[in-house]
Amino acid sequence: MWRPGQGALVDAGFTVLLVGLALLGFRTDFAGTSWVLPAAAGLLLGLVTTHVTTARRLPLVAPLAVVTVLYFLLGGPLAVRRDLVGGVLPSGQTLLDLADTSVHGWKRLVTLLPPVDTGSGLLALPLLVGLLGGCVTYAVARRWSGPYAVLPAPLALLALGIGLGTLEPASLPAQGAVFAVLAIGWMVARAARSRAPLQNGAGQRTRYGIGAGLVGIALVAGYLAGPLLGGSAPTTRLVARSHVVPPIDVAAFPSPLAGFRRYTEPNPAELWDTPLLEVEGLPAGTPLRFATLDSYDGAVWGASERANTGTVVPGAAFQQVGESISTRGPGRRLEVKVSVPQGGYGDVWLPTAGTVAGVEFGGSRAATLSSRLWLNIDTNTALVPDRLEPGDSYTFTAYVPPTQAKMPRSLAIRSSSLTNEVDTSFLDAKLDAFSGDAADPWAQFAAIAKVMSGEGAYTDGGTKNSVERYYLPGHSIGRLSRFVGLAQLAGNDEQYAATLALMGNRIGVPTRVVMGAITPGSGPVRGRDVHAWVEVRDGQGTWLPVLTDNFLPDRNKKPKELQTKVEDRKVGALVPPPAGVNPPSVLQGPDQAQNATNLKKPPKKLFDPASWPWWLRWLVFYVLLPLLVLTALYWLVRGLKAWRRRRHASRGPTASRVAWAWADLMASARSYGHRPPTRATRLEQARSLHGPVDTLPLARRADAHVFGPGEPTDEDAAGYFRATDEVRGDLRSQADLWRRLRSDVDVRPLFARTTR
Repeated sequence: MWRPGQGALVDAGFTVLLVGLALLGFRTDFAGTSWVLPAAAGLLLGLVTTHVTTARRLPLVAPLAVVTVLYFLLGGPLAVRRDLVGGVLPSGQTLLDLADTSVHGWKRLVTLLPPVDTGSGLLALPLLVGLLGGCVTYAVARRWSGPYAVLPAPLALLALGIGLGTLEPASLPAQGAVFAVLAIGWMVARAARSRAPLQNGAGQRTRYGIGAGLVGIALVAGYLAGPLLGGSAPTTRLVARSHVVPPIDVAAFPSPLAGFRRYTEPNPAELWDTPLLEVEGLPAGTPLRFATLDSYDGAVWGASERANTGTVVPGAAFQQVGESISTRGPGRRLEVKVSVPQGGYGDVWLPTAGTVAGVEFGGSRAATLSSRLWLNIDTNTALVPDRLEPGDSYTFTAYVPPTQAKMPRSLAIRSSSLTNEVDTSFLDAKLDAFSGDAADPWAQFAAIAKVMSGEGAYTDGGTKNSVERYYLPGHSIGRLSRFVGLAQLAGNDEQYAATLALMGNRIGVPTRVVMGAITPGSGPVRGRDVHAWVEVRDGQGTWLPVLTDNFLPDRNKKPKELQTKVEDRKVGALVPPPAGVNPPSVLQGPDQAQNATNLKKPPKKLFDPASWPWWLRWLVFYVLLPLLVLTALYWLVRGLKAWRRRRHASRGPTASRVAWAWADLMASARSYGHRPPTRATRLEQARSLHGPVDTLPLARRADAHVFGPGEPTDEDAAGYFRATDEVRGDLRSQADLWRRLRSDVDVRPLFARTTR
């Protein structure tokens, strides 16, 4: 009874192979081989559970219930691996994490930047898919004899693995050709069981050989002839990541460049000499990036929502990431510790450097910040919508190249622009004057930077009644028109970096702005260390920083008072100062831009689950809702059975109605635990049930109606249906409560076949 037969072993072997190939789709989702253990354990546990429950002749709901218990019992040590009691037993928090992952983990998996690290808790998904895949596939194979019934479950798992994967396939040969060969082989093996052997088995090997040969010929022909056939195949894979819009709106967060004057002196924020960050692990002079701003809309330089080259998911610039990020860049791998002192840095833009390869938060808000970390891997701009606060700390790992203080003498540029959507023709007059006789675009760019640093003046706004008060903050088209319209450039990092980036794009040098700080040799990062510089993209696609020393004038070089008083009338009125809230990173229309600055949280609502206490969410979503679903399924199955009997009792030839009523009765008997033979006469089936109930009269009556002379009347068919209902009631009365519930949810009577 417990020992599997030859057919069961064959089905188990094909189940392991096909479900294992479907689980291979998780290879591109997770870092390394971390997914293998939970996936393999889930597959084997699902297989063993189904074998035991099938041997005990339990209904299909039994193995599903057991694997659910195993998921919560073993999911802690196999997948979550934290908050365990004694390192093995699941705690209440572990159970909550497993339940939440089973519902919301699918969305997190396709929005996190792959490969996902092991600390995300999403390893519970391979465990869950392995449990359910092994359970359902093997259960169908042992409960249904048809050769084709076993394929839907593995095919669904294969589609799920591909859909949750990335644009890089896990293994085209394994999940394509090998999967197809195994699926065909399993169907052939199952079909051979129900077919009588030719010549007492002499021709069975021949049939297997012919089938294997045909499959081999088809595979070889497809491999060789497929590329030569007409038509075009899609160039990219269809995966869920390509169609999921990450729930982050970068336009809702102000551009840090618009608030640059907060770090200058004098200013109301008084951040010039205030420690903003404590940084350990970065060499002195290394740029510490707040945000890379690669889009200009005429009002601000902001972080764009468009994806550049190298993005894993097309169209998704910012993607949610875990503690470990599978990226690599030039330079040394450094581990940098950052903490926020009291009164220090407080913004949504996370300061990083180089190519970010991992971020781990510390402090009391570590869990909150780590679960809401977004990264643009093209610009290496990190974002935490909950913003940093005093007391927060984090450690980021990055590949940091040596800092190049001076611009290269020559640089190969692939001509393009990031600002084609905005009219920057107001710069043309100054471009001709600044670039001089320089021939190529890079020489023109270097000449512009040299003129800015040599002839421009620097101003932070000055004190009250100072001449510097005429120079307002901002970098909109209106403000920059005045900046370049005066005889002498006068501004700070904000205007110089914004203008140089626009001029670079105007002459075909792809240029973007970076807001950040230059790490001092010792001590904390203060407001005086904050700067804005630019980056240019060379012909190889690499972004090279051009730091402020290359285009910014000396801070002590102030604008001339005469210029301010005389040229005001030539240039026009000053642009008004910006609003109290910095403009959003990317404006998307006048109405949306205004709404984007409103970052207040909506009021809590009674029917909003997010406002409920945790115990109420647990009770509703993990107790009441599952019970409601199970109850609905219970009455749905019973209702379908009753509807099917009423339908067959009044339709079709009367002899067919009688035959169907007997077949339905035998299906009901099987659901109550009896085993009438499938391929037998009605009398033989009735004799097998002689112990519980006497169905011989019903069997003879059915044969008389079906095979007797003349067609039975409608009254005869209706009377026979009533008689089978009475026998069915006797079978139910003799069964215990558990057997009755199993019979009520057994779907086999819905597929009972009519035999004459």
